[in-house]
Amino acid sequence: MARAENAEIIDRFEEFYRSYYRNEIGELAQKYPNEQKSLYVDWNDLYRFDPDIADDFIAQPQQMREYAEEALRLYDLPIDVKLGSAHVRVRSLSEKTGIRDIRADHVGNLVSVQGIVRKATDVRPKMQQAAFECQRCGTMTRIPQSDGDFQEPHECQGCERQGPFQINFDQSEFVDSQKIRVQESPEGLRGGETPQAIDVNIEDDMTGHVTAGDHVTVSGILRLEQQGNQQEKSAIFDFYMDGMSVAIEDEQFEEMDITEEDKKQIIELSNEPDIYEQMVASMAPSIYGYEKQKQAIILQLFSGVRKNLPDGSRIRGDLHILLIGDPGTGKCLKGDSKITLADGREREIRSLVEERLDDPTPIDDGVYDETDIPLPSMDTDGRITERRATRVWKREAPDRMYRVRTASGKEVEVTPSHPLFVGSDGRIEAVEAADLREGAFIATPRSLSTRADDTLAVDYRASRANNAIRLDLPDAWTPWLARFIGYVVAEGHVRVTDDHSADVRVTNADAEILTDVADTFDRLGLNYTTEDGREEHSASIVRSSSSELASFLEGVEPAILERSADQRVPDDILGASADIQRAFLRAYVDAETHVSADQRELSVASMSRELLEGVESLLLSVGVSASITPRENGSYRLRIGGDDFD
Repeated sequence: MARAENAEIIDRFEEFYRSYYRNEIGELAQKYPNEQKSLYVDWNDLYRFDPDIADDFIAQPQQMREYAEEALRLYDLPIDVKLGSAHVRVRSLSEKTGIRDIRADHVGNLVSVQGIVRKATDVRPKMQQAAFECQRCGTMTRIPQSDGDFQEPHECQGCERQGPFQINFDQSEFVDSQKIRVQESPEGLRGGETPQAIDVNIEDDMTGHVTAGDHVTVSGILRLEQQGNQQEKSAIFDFYMDGMSVAIEDEQFEEMDITEEDKKQIIELSNEPDIYEQMVASMAPSIYGYEKQKQAIILQLFSGVRKNLPDGSRIRGDLHILLIGDPGTGKCLKGDSKITLADGREREIRSLVEERLDDPTPIDDGVYDETDIPLPSMDTDGRITERRATRVWKREAPDRMYRVRTASGKEVEVTPSHPLFVGSDGRIEAVEAADLREGAFIATPRSLSTRADDTLAVDYRASRANNAIRLDLPDAWTPWLARFIGYVVAEGHVRVTDDHSADVRVTNADAEILTDVADTFDRLGLNYTTEDGREEHSASIVRSSSSELASFLEGVEPAILERSADQRVPDDILGASADIQRAFLRAYVDAETHVSADQRELSVASMSRELLEGVESLLLSVGVSASITPRENGSYRLRIGGDDFD
């Protein structure tokens, strides 16, 4: 029964050849075996002829190929030629499988993959049938060889002794063999993905035609190879393919319409003396520095000239560039580094990234995801403009990080290859952190203009008491409300009890500040009391008992209810208009600043570096530079000074 079915399948292949490939088989017969040894069959033709046979060729390629080649041998040719060793190679499968999408379910199936040849071994002879000659009686024993271990006879078929044997190379059968490694094409990868590859074994007339760098489509049978060695075998297997067909794809180029005006401009540009510099400047202009690398990429774009040698071989004209960097040393900051957003708010880069990893894509040392974050960015001329970050990355930290500290107290911790922009001879160029030297002038903005949003949208808990005095807030941030927040951050204290009653107070020796705080309580519709200092120069207190005000302050910034070392500038202030920011700064500086006429500076001390960094950012937004320095007692000092200090 099985033989009858086999014969029926072979007959169907013969019928298929007569219907679709009569001319191709005639051409093969004329060129066989020196010029051509294979009949290439389009899978779609086979599917149109018989869908069942086409599907079986996918699921059982080894067996169906044997039927197809037997039908080719039995095909009635018009000339006296026998296609005894001709191959049938199926190509152009309807579906292509991504190399990274290959799974265990594909094992044994005919699959088709696309990619770039990354490695091609030399063509070497592979023994298909070994002829062993007995050294005792001279009997020849022939043993078929597979892709596994080399097989030797156990005993002589003549004298029935166990050798010794010697391979007779003249009587053995060989076939040309080659191994190529096909890797995913970079244009099919999302940024940061590591391309995956698969090894393909090819034989006979397929060998010697592809070289590293060729774009190919390979059809073949998916196989498994066990990891480990004879002594220590693993339960893990690697994929590889037995190639059935390899097609070199022609590189596709997009058509461009070049007008006469375009040609004129190109010719004029080519005659300019700084043409190389202009091209380098036009390559990835948002990435500073790396002029040599950019020039190499430009030369790659122009490519070389393909050469066809007299012996029929060819030298590709395409150029390839390998940009090498240590894993995990991309342009990365330490997780607790602060990032200024386009709206002026500051965020830790760790939380900014992690909350945007909705559908992360894994890479060799981390993950990334698509995003859209507006950020202030520096142009090539040093101006700060708004740009958009399109990806966020989270990667493993390298063994060594670099902490860069400027004379003004600014500090950042980065990976060794993170570029910092250094001013040199009137130009700004990128220098990797590992290459920075003491004394280099790092480009930092003198002022930072961001978006402004004075919307007051703070949720707070309303008091449940029937006789409670309600908080009367404005619809938007006002200078007087921003000053009040500045006073509270600098000299305020908020106490909330277990029963949700609360006390908000500001302590200071300056009567004008206390009057301003009292006026704010009035504007908010709250009652307040004043406690004078016991001595002439001691501080006085203005306080209001209002749970709604305490809840509002917590909504503005939770740290306001914490100890002084945890204070920070509220995000609403960082993202507000210049008038609101100036009002906050004025109040904070009035309440906290020490004036030194001798050193011509204003200084503010705090246990919270984060608070002083926020104040420094606000000063920068209004064009005032400052510096932060640590003190021996564990606190920090913010200094504001310079030649224009009055």
